[in-house]
Amino acid sequence: MFFKFGFIMTLSKLKKGSKATIKKIFEEKKMKIKLTSLGLCINTEIIMLKNDFVGAIILAAGENRIILGRDLANNIEVI
Repeated sequence: MFFKFGFIMTLSKLKKGSKATIKKIFEEKKMKIKLTSLGLCINTEIIMLKNDFVGAIILAAGENRIILGRDLANNIEVI
């Protein structure tokens, strides 16, 4: 994704071991509620545990370990 002021970092682009904070979720309300129930919401700090840049990713949010599909991870902006 490109915006007027540059490149947007998404979960799917983080390298293994990277730490980030969720800034925005580009999904419908129903999916945002599901992500919140998993512990992923705005300002949540995460650590990327596995990202082979193909297929699903695994991340840590607090004590939770979460597996997300790449399409969903592409719609979560991080800083």
